[in-house]
Formats: sequence, structure tokens, C-alpha cells
Amino acid sequence: MKWFKEHKKAASIGLFLLVLILIGCGVAFSDSGNGSDQKEQEASVTDTKKETAEEEKSSDAEVKKEDAAKEEVSEEKKETKEEAKKEEKTEKKDDTKKTSTASATATTKKDEAKASSSKSSSNSSTKKTETKSNGSSSSSSSQSKPQHTHTWVAQTKSVYHEATGHYENKWVEDSAAWDEDVYATKVICNCGAVFDSVDAWGQHSAEGCYQGYYVDDVKTGTIHHEATGHNEQKWVQDSAAWTETVTTGYKCSGCGATK
Repeated sequence: MKWFKEHKKAASIGLFLLVLILIGCGVAFSDSGNGSDQKEQEASVTDTKKETAEEEKSSDAEVKKEDAAKEEVSEEKKETKEEAKKEEKTEKKDDTKKTSTASATATTKKDEAKASSSKSSSNSSTKKTETKSNGSSSSSSSQSKPQHTHTWVAQTKSVYHEATGHYENKWVEDSAAWDEDVYATKVICNCGAVFDSVDAWGQHSAEGCYQGYYVDDVKTGTIHHEATGHNEQKWVQDSAAWTETVTTGYKCSGCGATK
């Protein structure tokens, strides 16, 4: 662009110098000419100057237009480059996502293949150990060990439950019922007859019983006494106290895992 401008300016300057040289030559040959010719020559010079100025203006305008067009083209190129970069970024993101998903699937497939191979190797090792003798135990031990199987043992605790019951009014006996014997002093004849006084025994003796007598206490009756006591609140048990065994979880006896 700069080269074009400089070339155009040099061409206009050369044209202008050529015109001046031609005018100078004409003046040299026409030294004896009249003033009217000089005026015409001056008018032609001014016309050429105007033409060169107009040409320079037009050339500058064209250069400006070309610069604006080039700037527009450069801006369009920048926009297209930015859009291409954005598209490349999105394509790269898609590619990374695809590669990540592909790697994840590949790892899962590898893990599945490893698990299947370990299972098959464990099965084969168990079969070999069953068929081989004690001398082949070293070869079977070098193979992969079988998977651990949990042996769950219940974990318990004891919970104590109090006895249940209620209060009731109960008769509490202070003393039991009993019978009291009543005695009286009597005069007893040796024949067994009992008299209230000696006089009564004397009359019995006068009637023909000549045996002697003695005085003693003789039971004459019985007095019954009822039991004594009082009412009070007493605890009546409905169910006895007991201990409950509660399961709190399970623990593997081999590895210590819990659930």
C-alpha cells in the first residue's frame, strides 16, 4: 500500500516537472514573444497545476477507499479466524470428551476382564489343589488367592427390664385368732366329783362317800378371741424382671468389617 502511494506521488511529481520543463523550453524559444502568449502560457501552467492537484486528490481518495476496503477485508479475516478458533476449541472439547469416555469404557472393560480372569484363575487353582497331591501345594500357592467371603457374627447387648406390678389394699394380721381357757378353783372329791365349795363336798360325803377331797383349778370354759390387724398398700407383682438380648449389628470374624 505504501509503495503504491509513493509510486503514484512520484508519477505525479514527474509529470509536473515534465510540464514545467516543457513550459521552460517554450519560454526560451519565445523570448521575443508578446505578453499575450505569456498570459496564455501562465494560464496553461495554472490549468496543469489544477489538473495535477485534482489528480492527486482523486488518487488520495482512491487510496483511502482501497485502505478502507483492505481494512474491511482484514476485519472479516479476523472474524473468520476467531470463528475458526472457536470451532476448533469446541471440536477439541468434543474430542477430549470422546477420548475420556472411551478411556473410561476401556478401563471398565479392563477391570471386568481382570475380574473374570481372577475368577477363572481362582477356580482353576481350587480345582488343581483338589486333584494334586501335597507335593503340588507350592505351585497352587503361587496362583491368585480366592476372594474373601464374609463370615458375619451377630453383635449383641443385654437390656434389663424392670418388674411390673401395682399396689393393692391388703389386710396385714397383727395377731392370730385364739381361744382362751377359763379356770375356776374347785373342790374335787377323790371319786372325781367336783364341787364349788367344801360344804358341798361335805354334804356329798354325808350322803355316803367317805373319800377325801383336794382343791384344784378346773377348766370351766373357753373364750374365743378374733385375729387383729390393719389394712395397708402392698405391691402386687404382675411380671418379673427380665433381661433381653438385643442384636446391634454384625461383624465379620475374618476381616473385621461391620454392617
